[in-house]
Amino acid sequence: MKGRILRVCGVYAALALAVLGYCLLFRLLGGGLECPFHVLTGLYCPGCGNSRALHALAELRFGDALRYNYLMPLEAGFVLYTALSSTVNYLRTGVYKLISGPDWLGIGFLAALLVWWVLRNVLGV
Repeated sequence: MKGRILRVCGVYAALALAVLGYCLLFRLLGGGLECPFHVLTGLYCPGCGNSRALHALAELRFGDALRYNYLMPLEAGFVLYTALSSTVNYLRTGVYKLISGPDWLGIGFLAALLVWWVLRNVLGV
């Protein structure tokens, strides 16, 4: 169990360093990196605007954050749920499983991403 806890702490520490590095890059560049999908196709991916939205959240500009990507709260919630449930499952069993919640949750999230992707590119939402 101690080894699992150390591995989990190492993974979360690496993620925290990656986030801090991206925040520093965001500051140095005056914005986030361009979305490769948008650059190649001219279309918005479901995550376009998330960097700006997270930056706005860090500055407590909730309205701006939502305008940058309306689906970002759902995306953030799904990522947090997945990370926490996977961590708890790994600590309990020693088996890593990316999504340890119900199947309908992952399918519903993918369906929401698909609908959002179409809405933002076809209707300009």
